[in-house]
Amino acid sequence: MDMDFVFRIAGIGILTSVISIVLTRAGREELSTLVTVVGLVIALFLVVDLVADLFSSLQSIFALY
Repeated sequence: MDMDFVFRIAGIGILTSVISIVLTRAGREELSTLVTVVGLVIALFLVVDLVADLFSSLQSIFALY
């Protein structure tokens, strides 16, 4: 796992939280919640892709299936 991946997830989190705070202060709570959910989904897609790579590596190491 690269540090680049950790920084990418942290950047998504920081950017999402800043946008969410700005939208909340502007009185757009619904949009703020939507931005938070979208940031979470993007981060989860990155993690799922990393886990899929892990499983394919384990499959090739142990020659399963």
